Amino acid sequence: DFSGDGKLLATGGGAPSRGGELKLWDVATGKLVREVTEAHSDTVFAVEFSADNKLLASCAADKFVKVFDVATGKFVKSFEGHTHHVLGVSWMSDGRTLASSGADNVVKVWDFVTGDQKRTIQGFAKEVTSLNFAGDSVNAVATCGDKTVRLLRVDNGSTVRSFAGGNDFMYSGAVSIDGKTVI
Repeated sequence: DFSGDGKLLATGGGAPSRGGELKLWDVATGKLVREVTEAHSDTVFAVEFSADNKLLASCAADKFVKVFDVATGKFVKSFEGHTHHVLGVSWMSDGRTLASSGADNVVKVWDFVTGDQKRTIQGFAKEVTSLNFAGDSVNAVATCGDKTVRLLRVDNGSTVRSFAGGNDFMYSGAVSIDGKTVI
């Protein structure tokens, strides 16, 4: 994920079953700014900067969502509740809500401040492979292995809209910053 100011690029990776790492890169120079080794105990699948660029959320095969301080690389908080790999993570623009998607066929919504799970959104037939909040709203786009792409309301778990046309396993999706375009 790119930071909102475009200065940093965050990447996640790691050797399966051995460790998950996070790296922050300077976009202008291509140089490594910071590395967080052992950020997770298994491969990192997705990362996203908070709207204020101060925090970085990550998710991994270890079934955790974790948040790190961008300036220092220090661990801030973890969120546990998925029963399989966590494949996607996204911040609501308010910086107080995180949502995650997983190979356990659900989306989980978290209160970042308290660390509590607010809700679990079910109804997916396969892995929920990615999740992205749509602009400055409570809506998030979820892609799923069951060939669906859905716009969800994370505050009540309802489906606002289903996007037609998926003919195969859907691995990834994105939403424009204004929330008007879904890819």
